[in-house]
Amino acid sequence: MGWAQFRDMNVRRIESIAPERWRNGGGITRAIASNGDDWRVSIAEVERDGPYSRFDGIARISLVLRGDGVVLRDGDDVVMLRPFEAVEYDGDANWSATLIGARVTVLNVMTCVGVCRARVQAIVHPVTVGPGCAAIVVALDGACLCNDIAIGTGDVAVIENVIKPMRLEGTRGTPFLVTIERA
Repeated sequence: MGWAQFRDMNVRRIESIAPERWRNGGGITRAIASNGDDWRVSIAEVERDGPYSRFDGIARISLVLRGDGVVLRDGDDVVMLRPFEAVEYDGDANWSATLIGARVTVLNVMTCVGVCRARVQAIVHPVTVGPGCAAIVVALDGACLCNDIAIGTGDVAVIENVIKPMRLEGTRGTPFLVTIERA
């Protein structure tokens, strides 16, 4: 199933997004949405320990959607990526990743420092998103309603520019909301 137009929202099955193999062979990435060099949202399958890509001038937020987690290290700096916990960290660092247990699925949000800022949150209570931002709903193992439009389990919804207030309400599991606005 490709993109389906619902007003100003595009909904797509996550599995329909072509996977891109990492250069180091340690996993794959599915690019959900991006706005040039300003921001990017993706879902990565981390299959083994190894280096994380460096992105100079980029703020990163990661959230483990499946699996036990990942430990990122750069010298004495350590970042713990735990299930369902959004963590922001520096894209300029030379992170090395160690899986906690087996492979993990990670929601990744990257924004250009000083240009955009992002927020990632679970939709556990009704949420209203105001105008002037991009909004991405990731319903990997959850589902929700967006202004009475169903976003089913296994879907992503992308609204590149929210024009009117948008109401999101979880209906099953835990869907996640990414909002991105100008800094």
